[in-house]
Amino acid sequence: MNEQLTFLIALQKIDSAILSTRLRMDAIPAAIASHEGPLKNAESACENVRQNHAELGKKKRDKEMEIEDIKERISKLKQRTAGIKNNKEYQAHTKEIEKAEKELKRSEDELLSVMDSIEGASKALEIEQGRIAEEKAKIETIKKDLEKEVVKGTEEIKKLKGERKKLIEKINGDLYGEYMAVLKTSRGVAVVEAKDETCHGCDMHIPPQLFVEIKNSDEIIRCLQCRRILYYVAPEDAK
Repeated sequence: MNEQLTFLIALQKIDSAILSTRLRMDAIPAAIASHEGPLKNAESACENVRQNHAELGKKKRDKEMEIEDIKERISKLKQRTAGIKNNKEYQAHTKEIEKAEKELKRSEDELLSVMDSIEGASKALEIEQGRIAEEKAKIETIKKDLEKEVVKGTEEIKKLKGERKKLIEKINGDLYGEYMAVLKTSRGVAVVEAKDETCHGCDMHIPPQLFVEIKNSDEIIRCLQCRRILYYVAPEDAK
């Protein structure tokens, strides 16, 4: 095989590895974001429970004030009892006290119900806060793992660039220029295998005569369709 072609194949492998590593690193922010969904759901649920808890707290305070007002009203009604002179007024007054006491009992029952609801909301809030803490811990673990990937990827790229620099010193300048031009217009792939009379860059059929030349010639041969540089790898059983 043409020595320059050997260098170009090696260069393509390096550039493909650099591109793959960069794509993997570029995908990291999206990978982190994809794991933030459960946290946002937990935070939203927690906020709903928190608002419900606050509303119940207000309802409790309002109900307590209402009970105090009723108690004060009953107290005043009872104080007036001694001043009532006739039976008719007394009976009406007694009914008013009974009505107020029933109202007090109903309000106290409602207060107990609200307090039960607050207790349930407090437990729910504790559960949701636990979910948030759990999801945050998961994300922190994921972030640390992905940060390690960034460091690893950065080191890999640095190493590959060093190998690349040494390699391009061995490649003919014009040929390297052509390689780079094709690389930029061909999704980062400028050197591809020709196999079964097909260019593995654009999947176009290679004319039989040209395929024979690729297999046997020592020249640099390009795909007639995509202009990628072609090379042939003999099957293991043919070597």
